[in-house]
Formats: sequence, C-alpha cells, structure tokens
Amino acid sequence: MSSFTKSWMRQKTHTGTTHRPIVDLVFKEKKNYNLYSFIVDSGADISLAPRQLAERIGLNWARGSRISLTGISPKPECSVDGRIQEAAAFLPDLALNLSLSICFADGNAPYLIGREGFFDRFNITLDKKKRRTLFRLTR
Repeated sequence: MSSFTKSWMRQKTHTGTTHRPIVDLVFKEKKNYNLYSFIVDSGADISLAPRQLAERIGLNWARGSRISLTGISPKPECSVDGRIQEAAAFLPDLALNLSLSICFADGNAPYLIGREGFFDRFNITLDKKKRRTLFRLTR
C-alpha cells in the first residue's frame, strides 16, 4: 500500500501562530503547473478553493452547480456564493492523478481538502503531537 507523511504547516493567526495539516496538490493552469497547499479538513464535506483557482485552471465558474456557503453564522449576509465543479489535480507525493469535486467560492476562501473524493481514497491519520499527517492510499 502506498503512503506518505506530511508535516503540518505553521501559519500566523490574529492570536499568534498555529500548525495545520496540509496536503500539496498540483493543478494545470493555462500556461503552467502550480502547486497549492490545501488544509486537510475532516469536517468539510467538500473541498473548497477561491473562484480564481477555477478560472486559472480553465473552468467556467458560472457553469458549476450553484451553492450558498455558510459557516458558523446562518445569517444571509454571512453567506458566500460558490460553484461546485470537478477538477483534475495531481498529488506529487504519490505521483497520483485525482478528480476532485471542489466548491469554488466567490470571494476570499481558504484552500481546504474535504472528505468527498479525497478521503474516499485515503486512510488519514492526524498526529497532533508530532504535527504530521499520514496518508495511506486505500484504492
């Protein structure tokens, strides 16, 4: 079974710093390939990225399945429009091509890898003490 371990990324926050589990994915853009670090989010149903990524990889944002994103607050003024589309990604740690459902949000959105499509392919162990994640390919 193929596997790899990824160290967590240190990020500054408004209260100091934190460490977050990440996975690196490569996307083919119009003129080149670029690597993006996605936060591994077991609480996210679907992966999330800003609308600009959809446009950079040649997707027509308006053609995606429309969704209204809400977080902690259910207030309408706190919601963000998004479009769900399939996107091709490459996982360099295993030289693996993936097809992921990603919600591309219209606005400032983090890069999150959610359960749908990604967690189906891996057993994922988050080791907070060692600040690393073990990804084991299941199929």
